[in-house]
Formats: sequence, C-alpha cells, structure tokens
Amino acid sequence: MENINHTEIIKLFQKYSPYVSFLSKKYYIKGGTKDDLFQEGIIGILEACKNYKGESTSDKKFDSFVKICIKREMLDAIRTSNAQKNKVLNESVSYTNYNDDGDEMSILDIVMDRNFSNDPLDIFIDREKFQEKIKICEKELNDFEKEVLKHYLSGMKQSEIAKSLDKGVKVIDNTLQRIKTKVKEK
Repeated sequence: MENINHTEIIKLFQKYSPYVSFLSKKYYIKGGTKDDLFQEGIIGILEACKNYKGESTSDKKFDSFVKICIKREMLDAIRTSNAQKNKVLNESVSYTNYNDDGDEMSILDIVMDRNFSNDPLDIFIDREKFQEKIKICEKELNDFEKEVLKHYLSGMKQSEIAKSLDKGVKVIDNTLQRIKTKVKEK
C-alpha cells in the first residue's frame, strides 16, 4: 500500500491500541516492562502500514495483517530478550541510581556528591560533605570494598579492577553495589 498519510496512521494507532494493550498485558518481556511491549506493538502497526500490499487499510485483510504484525513484533522482542547473548544485560544490576530530581547518579556521584560551584561557601561545604563521605567509607567499608573503591575512583573500569585484584567482574560489580548502598544509606 502506498501513500498512507499521517492522519490515517493516527487513526490506525487509535483503532489498534486496545489490541496492543491487551497483548502487552498478556505477554512478559524479560528485562522490560509492559510499556516496552506496547511500543513493540506500535512498531508492528507501522510495519503493517509499510508492508501491506492491499488496496486500503479499511478492508478485512488489513485487519488480519496488522494483528499478525503486532503479535509478531512483540514475540520477536520477547525472543530477542530471552536470547543467551542478552543474558548478561538482563541479569545485570545497574550501579547507577536516580536522585530526587530524576537525574541519573553514578556511584562516583554518590560518593563525591558533586556540585561544582565557584562560591567559596559552596566549595567549603562540598569539601565537608566529601570528608563526611570519606569517613563513612573508612568506617563502613571492609578492606576489599575500600580497595575496589580506590581503584574505581582512580578511573579504572570494572574489568580492569577485576584483573588487578584477581577477581571476577561480577564480584567487582556486586562490591560496587554494596558500596553504593552503604554510602547512600548514611
């Protein structure tokens, strides 16, 4: 089908959104949400519009075709997410977090509590906060966690830290998670 216009695509989104919503509640995508599946379904509608060879989107053949495209797109996403090559991503734990404003913070941001300012008072307060975080680290962290943090703050990647300390990357990742939790709780 050629020359499908923007208005018609919006009408199709409105018409098939309930079906997409139904399927997104029915299926589960590992490492994703219902919204991710919903988006895959919307992509299925676009694929149907792009690939349909019939005369019009109002005929019954298009209705069947679009439903097949929606379902296929969702199932492909589920299949891909369950693939062995994505296992590490699906089972990993992020070492980033979000502050009250919704901004992403890494463990480095949490430890250092970075707020760059030229105001001498802010600089003094930042130094005080930094010193408090260091004291928390010295008090709360065990020797291995301190060593991992030292390497991490020097800019080493997890794989480099793991090699340097003769440990697995997952051990280093878990250690960074524990450090983040300990520092953030205090």
